[in-house]
Amino acid sequence: MSRLSGRMSGRRSGIHYTSVSTGRTVLVERVCLVSILLVTGLTLIALETTALSRIRLSLFGWQAAAPSLGLLFPMAVGFLHGEREGGVTGLICGWLSDATMGESLMLYPLLYFLCGYLSGTVGKRSLAHNLPSFAVFAAVGGGLKCLMAVALAAAELRALPPAVWVWRGLVPAWVLTVLFSAVVYGIVKGEQWLMKPKA
Repeated sequence: MSRLSGRMSGRRSGIHYTSVSTGRTVLVERVCLVSILLVTGLTLIALETTALSRIRLSLFGWQAAAPSLGLLFPMAVGFLHGEREGGVTGLICGWLSDATMGESLMLYPLLYFLCGYLSGTVGKRSLAHNLPSFAVFAAVGGGLKCLMAVALAAAELRALPPAVWVWRGLVPAWVLTVLFSAVVYGIVKGEQWLMKPKA
């Protein structure tokens, strides 16, 4: 009886140790993923506010604008990794965008969280995981950011902003956001491929 109980406890302890090491492996993978996502988010927001902040599209007299890389990144993370990762990345990228743009209302973390979370939930259930589907999400997210900018400008001016400001200022930013969605999707897809365990 003692040999049988010794074998059973050994089996149990073997299973226990295996699950702990698997749990540690999953934890290490999560920490690596979060670290890579944070560095990538910081880099994209730095690019958005410095090098890409004055892209000029010479169409229809549009002003210089910047693509919303800080918004695209949590949407791509949510779309490819899941709603939790997209929501958390959205909060962090929103806080970083608020800090770099000097905003104090803290609306960008809320918007980025919602876009990252919803792209994870809706994208997982109803759309294929490919670039055209993500471009649709980028267009919707960019449109929501433009609507928020109009609402903030209307609250500040206590009237609706002029249509010329919307046409020359916000529409180019929306177009650039949709165009740069392919780049951000490729970056997050590459990170996903790098983090995949090799067989």
